[in-house]
Amino acid sequence: MWGMVVLGTNITMEYKQDTIGDILTSEHEMVVHGAELYGEYFINANEFNSLLQDFIKSVGMELYVFAAFLSVVKKYHTLSLFSAVRRHHVQMMLDLRIVLEAGAAAAYAIANPQKENFLTVMDNGLVDSPKELSSKWYAWLDKNYSAGSQAIKNFKVEVINKTTAHANLIYAQKNFELNPNKNSFSIPFFDFPDDYHIKSDLWMIGNIALCLMDLFNGVNKSQNVIKFSEDFVPRLLALEKQNHRLKDEMMDTERFKKISSNQKYESS
Repeated sequence: MWGMVVLGTNITMEYKQDTIGDILTSEHEMVVHGAELYGEYFINANEFNSLLQDFIKSVGMELYVFAAFLSVVKKYHTLSLFSAVRRHHVQMMLDLRIVLEAGAAAAYAIANPQKENFLTVMDNGLVDSPKELSSKWYAWLDKNYSAGSQAIKNFKVEVINKTTAHANLIYAQKNFELNPNKNSFSIPFFDFPDDYHIKSDLWMIGNIALCLMDLFNGVNKSQNVIKFSEDFVPRLLALEKQNHRLKDEMMDTERFKKISSNQKYESS
């Protein structure tokens, strides 16, 4: 099985996927050539990810719960970026769901750092994280940071939960093709190439990072417990400007106009 992609430099690459070795080599090439394949969309998502890795200079030890959830945000945001350019759309969406959930918990933990807000000890001595606790996080965010809370809900509920959170035939066709004339079907490992969808995914990856870092900054303004990097705000604003411009560019295409009634990608 092969997948062919033409780079912006007019270099044609073929991605083999017959063996695990083929897949690993091909995925490496997809990431290395991300900027050539998807231009500013990859660059914006990648730079948002870079900012997410170092936008905080220091936090106190009392915020270890926040730091724990932030580590989850960083890890799965990076994995979502890899999944997007490696043509694994469903995996990317599941990665982003974890990013959003961990981001909501991290924001709540800035002002409510006690571990009892995140864990309960059961009668048998084991620990649990019941849904009732996460409901508290979202209720608190709704009350105190409604814009950031709504952005998280829009992505998690409207974009992810209603599409890729569970297996369905619509998204199964991203890597399944029926060929009735040949009495056969294809089941490649990688999703079929679709630059428009991948660019949309990359835009969303960047925008989610924007939403979360803006939310963390907002919560910290009333707490003053996090020391951000000196260049955090100017870098965030520059990336935000680029991200919104890319959104406008995508929305101006005929393809977006045809599917806009079914897509609800909300920006911060």
